Amino acid sequence: MDSKKVHALLLAIEKGSLTSAAAELGYTQSGLTHMMNALEEELGLNLLVRSKNGVRLSPAGQALKPRMQAFLDAADALEADASRLRQRSSSTLRLGAYSSVASRWLPAILASFKKVDPGTDVIIDVGGIPDIYEKLKNDQLDCAIVSFEEPLCQGLSYIHLADDPLLAIVPETDDHLGFFPVEDFADQDFLMPSDGFDMDILPLLSHIGKEHPRIRYTNLSDSAIVSMVEHNLGMSVLSELIMQDIHNSVNALPLDPPAFRKLGIAASERQQNDKVIRRFVRCAQLIVGEMYHEQRGSAI
Repeated sequence: MDSKKVHALLLAIEKGSLTSAAAELGYTQSGLTHMMNALEEELGLNLLVRSKNGVRLSPAGQALKPRMQAFLDAADALEADASRLRQRSSSTLRLGAYSSVASRWLPAILASFKKVDPGTDVIIDVGGIPDIYEKLKNDQLDCAIVSFEEPLCQGLSYIHLADDPLLAIVPETDDHLGFFPVEDFADQDFLMPSDGFDMDILPLLSHIGKEHPRIRYTNLSDSAIVSMVEHNLGMSVLSELIMQDIHNSVNALPLDPPAFRKLGIAASERQQNDKVIRRFVRCAQLIVGEMYHEQRGSAI
C-alpha cells in the first residue's frame, strides 16, 4: 500500500474537500480522485462519502482511520531511520561524552578507532548527564560515553566500560587519613556539582543520619568546585577521572563505604548493532581495559 494515497485521503478528510487537498499536494483533482479510487479498490472498501458539500469518511473509513494514521506514523518513522542510515553511510559518528572522558579517554580511543575505521569522522559533543541522555533519545547523538543512570537509560542499550571511583574532595587542612567516611559529610557545607552529578551523589548522602549536609547546588565547572573547596567554602564529591586533570591543593579521598559511577557506552536500542558503533565500542573496551589494567598493575 502506498503511504502517499493514505496521506492524501486523510488530508482530504481534514480539508473536507478533494479539490483543496489536491491543490495542497500539487495534484489535479482528477489525479487525486484516481488515487482515492485506487486505494478503495486495493482495500475492497468504500472509504469516502462524496457529496456536493465535499467528502467525509464512510463508516468503513472511520473504522480504519486509526489504522491508517498508525500506518502513516510508521512510514514516517521508517523514512526517518532510513535518512539517519543514509547520513551514517557518509561516515560520521556523533559521539557524546563528559569533559573528563573527552580529555582522559577519548584521545587514545579515537586513535585506535581511526586505525580500524579511517573513513569515519567523529563529531564530539561534550555535555552533562541530562543533556547527553536527552540527545541520545532525540537521535541527536549516535552513542555516548556516560554514567549508567537507570531512570534515564530506559529505551537505550548500555555497555559497561569501567567503574570510576567517587572521591571526597575536602580542604587540604582536613585531618582525615586514607579514606573519608560518608557520615562525616553530616552538618557540613556540601557543594553539589552541576549537570546531573547529583544523581550519582545523592544516594550516598541519603544514608547519613539526621544531621544532613547543607547542600549548595552550583552551576560551576569541576575545577571551580575544587577551587571553592581549596578556599574552605565547603566539601564535595567528584570522580577519580575528573580529579586526574585537577591539581589544586585539596585532599581527594576514597569514600567509606566505597562508591563509583559506572561509565559505559549508551546508544538507542535500534542503533546498538550499527557496524560503526560496534567498531567504536570494541575500540573503547580495548583501550579502557588496557588503561585500568595498567593502573591496577602499578598499584600492586
